[in-house]
Amino acid sequence: MSLDKEILWMQRALDLASMGSGFVAPNPLVGCVIVKDEIIIGEGYHQKYGEAHAEVNAINSVINASDIRDAIVYVNLEPCSHHGKTPPCADLLINKGVKRVVICNIDPNPIVAGKGIARLKAAGIEVSLGLLAEKGEELNRMFFHFQREKKPYITLKYACSKDHFIAHVNGAPIPFSNSESKQLVHKMRAENQAILIGVQTAIADNPTLNVRYWGGNSPIRMVIDPSNRMPKELKLVQDDEPLLVFTKNFSNTIRNKNWISLGMGSPNEILNSILTYCFKSNIQSILVEGGTQTAELFHAAGLINEIWKIEKQVLLGEGKPAPQLAHVEFEKKFIVGQDNVWSKGSWPKIP
Repeated sequence: MSLDKEILWMQRALDLASMGSGFVAPNPLVGCVIVKDEIIIGEGYHQKYGEAHAEVNAINSVINASDIRDAIVYVNLEPCSHHGKTPPCADLLINKGVKRVVICNIDPNPIVAGKGIARLKAAGIEVSLGLLAEKGEELNRMFFHFQREKKPYITLKYACSKDHFIAHVNGAPIPFSNSESKQLVHKMRAENQAILIGVQTAIADNPTLNVRYWGGNSPIRMVIDPSNRMPKELKLVQDDEPLLVFTKNFSNTIRNKNWISLGMGSPNEILNSILTYCFKSNIQSILVEGGTQTAELFHAAGLINEIWKIEKQVLLGEGKPAPQLAHVEFEKKFIVGQDNVWSKGSWPKIP
């Protein structure tokens, strides 16, 4: 089997896996390709949280089930070895009699973490590891970070004018996004389990913070409101979607809206308490979308993993300044519509 062909089939598994983005969290993105006599006979991906895993969908796509015996399976993440919402995929591959399993990344989740590989090897199945491992790490960086660091992956996104203002002097919002960059923003929302803003942004913008211009689930909305001053008539409070409001000393529950008291700590202690709450709640990724003070607090605390700046080609001359992020040098730039988009992070996900 040539390496070039193996790379091609693993890349296909990664491409399939990415199709689950926005639908499978908190599960990882997984794709699977089944090859027999150097021909793809089946493929699939994890399509929706709680439903069949990639290996199951790939096996079910094979027209002649007997062809699976002695086939080679390419999957970007170690097959699971435990009973969760679905049975173990490692056992399924063993029962189907596959000859070899090529895996991009070991699953860092402690309930898997090599156990699936060990089960396959114990059944006499050849296992190969690490093919396109870096691409696999990029694809599942949010899931991997959460499992390894025990805290959510943080992405900061903000939009500004060419002279780096984010709003009028009086705080009134300015619509910076064009139709194309708006889709990019909503893609980011779908890719993250939660979205977070500060109370001042909630008051000034009265946003809904959902996904409307891209496919995928809307994130869990979060607001940092230490003094509990968010007006109850805002859309975030009045609509039917869940909301988490983090305060210092107020707690309450109204339908699916929860005010969570974190205590009278410093700003850094408040942020770390939020991340601890998210870890315990299995919220693996957060998109921080506003405003300047909130962004600067996360940056100063060293909590941001990825940054996106959408820069509209307009000069305001004055206004509320964009976040001042010390020592940040953006690495990537591309054009979306008429807007410049800059990014920085371990793996900036360029569309």
